[in-house]
Amino acid sequence: MSAAIQACLGCGSLLFPARLLCPRCGQDDFSTVQAEQADVQQTTQLADGTLLATLTIPNGPHVIARVTGGTTVPGESLPLTNNPNAGPGVHAFIPVPSNVNQDQP
Repeated sequence: MSAAIQACLGCGSLLFPARLLCPRCGQDDFSTVQAEQADVQQTTQLADGTLLATLTIPNGPHVIARVTGGTTVPGESLPLTNNPNAGPGVHAFIPVPSNVNQDQP
């Protein structure tokens, strides 16, 4: 299981959400990389029972994701996915299409 995120080809920065220009170096050349895991920093449960988590992707950005398949606590590491129906087990769903850079070669 993994989630597609954007990587700048100029400086190597990992970006979420996808950008038109890299905020670090200003370039507009990107690739898509797969992030496998992220560390839970904080969780929030919404009134409807949805569990959200602020996550840190190693060497990358902070993201907010929906936790599916169970619960988590700060300090745990969760697998990432772009698929809301990824199957059994606890994972963090990041709603980003896998073709985030479809116009790029």
